[in-house]
Amino acid sequence: MPGAPDVGSYYGEQWAPLAMSSLFSYSPPGTAKYAAALASPSQQVSTTMPELETEGELKTLPAPMTIETTAAAAAAARSPEIVKVRSVWAHNLDEEANLIESLFPSFRLAAVDTEFPGTVHRPSAPAYTLTRKQKYALLKKNVDELHLVQLGLTLFDAGGRLPDLGTGGAARYVWEFNFREFDLRRHAHAPESIALLRSKGVDFDRTPRGGVDAAAFGPRLRRWLRAGLGRAGLVTFSGAYDLAYMLKMLYGGGGGGGYRLPGDAATFEFVVRAVIGRTLYDVGKMARHCPGDMRGGLERVAGKLGVRRAVGEAHQAGSDSLLTSQMFMRMRERYFDDQDALTAVAGINFGYLNFTSCEYT
Repeated sequence: MPGAPDVGSYYGEQWAPLAMSSLFSYSPPGTAKYAAALASPSQQVSTTMPELETEGELKTLPAPMTIETTAAAAAAARSPEIVKVRSVWAHNLDEEANLIESLFPSFRLAAVDTEFPGTVHRPSAPAYTLTRKQKYALLKKNVDELHLVQLGLTLFDAGGRLPDLGTGGAARYVWEFNFREFDLRRHAHAPESIALLRSKGVDFDRTPRGGVDAAAFGPRLRRWLRAGLGRAGLVTFSGAYDLAYMLKMLYGGGGGGGYRLPGDAATFEFVVRAVIGRTLYDVGKMARHCPGDMRGGLERVAGKLGVRRAVGEAHQAGSDSLLTSQMFMRMRERYFDDQDALTAVAGINFGYLNFTSCEYT
């Protein structure tokens, strides 16, 4: 990476190998390869952590793709067909992971959302007074200690269309991964957050028994990034926490122990950009550049944009990732109608998550 600092001194001993990983080596996947993989029952993705590739020079990541859309495509995105959430557990992880990977060549944008057991470290001062440094310090303390509950994933194309999985458009699909690491009886959590997630259907008795092992999911996420997940952009809403949990799973698993996030916000942002290697679009950040009062949480901003939830409820990861993708498309159509304008608002939005109001500040 031209102009990048020495990775050993910049990342520290823990993070230096990540900058040298195979994520810097990218070649677009072939459609035929994935069709064959899906057709073969014996074709399975290894859940063993691959060796980090440290030999040779770093290869330059491909330039971000231009996102082009048409009025007709935008109209289609505003009126989605029936949408169904595919729930992923340990028993169907292989099947769903392979299916998702086969879709990357056609659906090059991805929106993600995470659900986790609240925040146990809170600010002593009003949230709106926090500096970027203070917000990141709280994020790090919470993510280092807590466990991920769900991850939602929506794949979509430049027109906002979702995969129909061969239904001819009769239904479209998004994904919701349920993780096993969090145990309500043993792990730190915010009681009000647990009550909220329970009310949205999270089964805290089932997840420890049948959820996806984060240690197995991390290598898959790495493979997805190499194969083209979010090739044209990765979309979040006030997504610093989402990106932090993704980074934790990529190299440290979903548990409270093991790997720790970088010590400061600048290093965290550098690591995210280097390891994930995608253009990051944060709908919460984009909202600040839109006319009118667009402040607030996901639901409030969606209401201001006139975007309705197509499936599920708030604080269900699959549903929230879909709503985030729809809001991105609406903003793209209305306020960021050329690539330069969109690129200008790309980046990470650091915010303190206020679970009392369920909004980021």
